[in-house]
Amino acid sequence: MSGLTEFAYAAALAALTGLTLHALRGGLRGATVTGFDPQSLGLGALAVLAAGWLWGPLFGAALIVAVVVHEFGHVAAHRVMGHVDARFRLVPLMGGVTISDRLPATQAQDFFIVLLGPGISVAPMGLAYALSALTWDLSEGVSDFLYVLGIVMAVLNLFNLMPFWPLDGGRLLRILAYRIHPELARQLTFAMSAALGVWGLLSMSTLLVIFALLGATSAIQADGLARAQRAMDWRQWGWALAAYLACFAAHLAGAWGFIGGWF
Repeated sequence: MSGLTEFAYAAALAALTGLTLHALRGGLRGATVTGFDPQSLGLGALAVLAAGWLWGPLFGAALIVAVVVHEFGHVAAHRVMGHVDARFRLVPLMGGVTISDRLPATQAQDFFIVLLGPGISVAPMGLAYALSALTWDLSEGVSDFLYVLGIVMAVLNLFNLMPFWPLDGGRLLRILAYRIHPELARQLTFAMSAALGVWGLLSMSTLLVIFALLGATSAIQADGLARAQRAMDWRQWGWALAAYLACFAAHLAGAWGFIGGWF
């Protein structure tokens, strides 16, 4: 792309990022909390140090930024739904965990909250790529970091949207399946959890196996939680499916330069 095209692309993505934040302005305000939580501070610091030690400062910093943006999306969506207690913690080797003491009243709200983690990352991911191209002549170090940040945001969220329980993609597909039939949702949940476990064993990934075991436990509880929520109507279901596919496609496009050689 020419410099003018890159600038226009970056400006458009910056505007999209700003509009996203404006639309979620209700999610920027949470409950007022006083006091000091050393456990949260310690976990966050340990997560940052672990990322830097395991993957190097450049990739580690990009990973932390990507996780924070992703979890902010979940928290902002919770707060837009009126859950002012929503917050998140960085957990070493596990990423981030969003916490709220309230269950979404409807499955449509639940879908929105789950999807907004990957969804809010689309514009910043594209913006990082565009700014990387624009800053190459000014600072190769900054340009390299922005490029790595774009890759990490795309790959992290693409992985998170894959149809495995308890990843966001598995949770989204479970909600969609519940609209078709509750039993389909239950069977699909256990199948997605088992598939993640098999993938972890085949790839010898301890982290994926741990995720699968945690998912199997939460899958048992998922039926009761779903029954406490109002199901989607078919119009909401159609929009939700389209939003999931669009978000998946956006992150796939962003990650393709990195993962395309695997296929």
